[in-house]
Amino acid sequence: MSIINIRIILLAIVFQCFTYSYVSAQNNIRIPRSSLKVTNEGLLEAMQNVADGDKWVRKGKGAIPKAIESYKKAYDYNNNCAELNMKIALCYLRSDQKHKAIDYLKASYNKDSTIHKDGLLLLGKAYQYNLEFDKAVEKYTEFYKMLKLREQKKYAEQVFKSIQECKTGIDMVKKPNRAVFINLGDSINSSFDDYNSLVIHNDSMMYFTSRRPSGKRPRPDKLLNMYDEDIYVAYKKNTDWQKAKFLEDDNFNTKRNDAIVWVSTDGNTRYLFDGYRHNGDILVSNFKKGKWSNPKKLGRKFNTDFSETSISVTKDGNTIYFVSNDQDESFGGKDIYFARKNKKGRWDSPANIGAVLNSKYNEEAVSLSPDGKTMYFSSCGHNGMGGYDVFRSEMDAIGNWMKPENVGYPINTPDDDLFYRPTEIPKIAYYSARRNDTHGGFDIYKVIYLGEEKKMILSTEDQLIAYFDKPIAEIFARKAMPLNIETPKVENEFYLRGMITDVKRKTAVVAKIELIDIERSQVIATTITSETGRYDLKIPEMKNYGIEVRAKDYMFYMDIVNIPAKPASKEMWKSVALTKIEVGSKIVLKNIYFESGKAKLTPASSTELDKLVTFLQDNNEIKVEISGHTDNVGSAALNTKLSGLRAQAVVDYLFVHSIPREQLVSKGYGSLQPISPNTTSKGRQLNRRVEFKILSKE
Repeated sequence: MSIINIRIILLAIVFQCFTYSYVSAQNNIRIPRSSLKVTNEGLLEAMQNVADGDKWVRKGKGAIPKAIESYKKAYDYNNNCAELNMKIALCYLRSDQKHKAIDYLKASYNKDSTIHKDGLLLLGKAYQYNLEFDKAVEKYTEFYKMLKLREQKKYAEQVFKSIQECKTGIDMVKKPNRAVFINLGDSINSSFDDYNSLVIHNDSMMYFTSRRPSGKRPRPDKLLNMYDEDIYVAYKKNTDWQKAKFLEDDNFNTKRNDAIVWVSTDGNTRYLFDGYRHNGDILVSNFKKGKWSNPKKLGRKFNTDFSETSISVTKDGNTIYFVSNDQDESFGGKDIYFARKNKKGRWDSPANIGAVLNSKYNEEAVSLSPDGKTMYFSSCGHNGMGGYDVFRSEMDAIGNWMKPENVGYPINTPDDDLFYRPTEIPKIAYYSARRNDTHGGFDIYKVIYLGEEKKMILSTEDQLIAYFDKPIAEIFARKAMPLNIETPKVENEFYLRGMITDVKRKTAVVAKIELIDIERSQVIATTITSETGRYDLKIPEMKNYGIEVRAKDYMFYMDIVNIPAKPASKEMWKSVALTKIEVGSKIVLKNIYFESGKAKLTPASSTELDKLVTFLQDNNEIKVEISGHTDNVGSAALNTKLSGLRAQAVVDYLFVHSIPREQLVSKGYGSLQPISPNTTSKGRQLNRRVEFKILSKE
């Protein structure tokens, strides 16, 4: 690419979880002369304005404001043209004011519903951006019901995810954080993207990255029509940030894109993003003997042929967390990885941090608290309300990262919210977002959490973020979010150990193992096997746990591990043989429970079934059979009927949780396929089961 790998520059990434074909859709929409014409007077000028708008759209995201300006001139001539309304709406959906697309989408759809095949889907998204979640769900549902069966399969994941985001949004808006948001103003923010603030020296100095025109001959690139990234620095005088300045150092601000991604607590180490080598590498520079060293690669172990973007380093410099799109190890898109220094002061090989933090969608912008015990990151997955949401994970007493929590509304919105940076000052953080009071693109905001009993007192300079010009729920402050979570004390030195192998080949499998607290339905520990298939998990409390094993191209495994209250030794072994994802492969779904003699699932089944939902979402190319089986006690006809109803109950659960019907088949076999003799109570118990079998794989 002539733009020298600009596709992987840190903020050139497309932030939304699902990308809509705005550009292609917009360029495919033609406005017939007869559709635009009202009178002869002004028609030619309006047609030229449309052509100018189309030209700006083709130039890329950075030219969208100019495209809107051109289209609006034609709109002044004819505001009732369906095609023109759709063009303006599509521009707004790519802008900083996505909610403004609503009226134009409605006008276009009401005039001609065939202008854009995804019109209702886009209208749902626009309502979602404006926090009108009920209306959004209504439009998403209406859109999905209109689709043919083949099209439903194509859109199912996107629609169901959007609906779930709206449900999450409804809950979050009801319980907003008690916090104040302050746009840092034009001393820091510009009319271009400004993001990734890194504050050091007790909140007195800030580095950040900006896409404003800088240097001697600034020119927008040809791909996005956006200016290159540059590094800026700002200092605080008393309580006010002074005007940010371009970092005058040719080693840091070059003629190419330059982004700063992390700074050590003492300010003596800078980490940079270099998008021009190996799809994106991390560089490091140290301040020694009164000057900065030339930025060098962080190391071969960290800089691969994939794109490594954001990074965060513990205060002692011994652990690094970073984001990479290494597809060989990824759970989906970009994931968080980590590495630690060994006793010799050398870095161990990085490892994927696991599915507790990583989802099947993109993760980005990892950041540690000053004490290293809390991790913040943005994700398109987990329980988000749209776009990238900020999540927080606490480290437990044995060093494992806990299940991430959405930091809530109004920090998170249906748009992208990124680069959340806690500071050494309690209850103060900075982050980047596109809000209604943006100076343009991403702006840097200061977040101040208010105490539960405190009254909201603002200085004359402080301003709450403004309302949208369309109805948005309520003001952005209520209840404080706890910043720290107490972790249980560990008094035991007991380990769960084992080997993960291929069931047929008997070879070692590199897998991810999660330990689940059954009482809390929460993952409390995770690890990755060594190359030999060996794993070790430290057990915090002597009780029963769930264990889940996952590996790429293998069926998932889940079981209950009974930890004795008074074990005879300091360890317990649990080895697992995994089955490859192949046509004909099948596993028994353990921990599926029904009411006695009925086909009604009990709540205890949800943990296993939710894991099955995740597996099927991750492997949506397979078609599966869910089969029910019984022992030989009782009528054969009744057993066959009951087993079929139970299999159907599982299929219904999966469908309700967003798995398409065409991916599922239910079958009841009664007692025809025993896996153990029916001559003993244990054998009969094993035969009463639900199985999962792969029928086809596209």
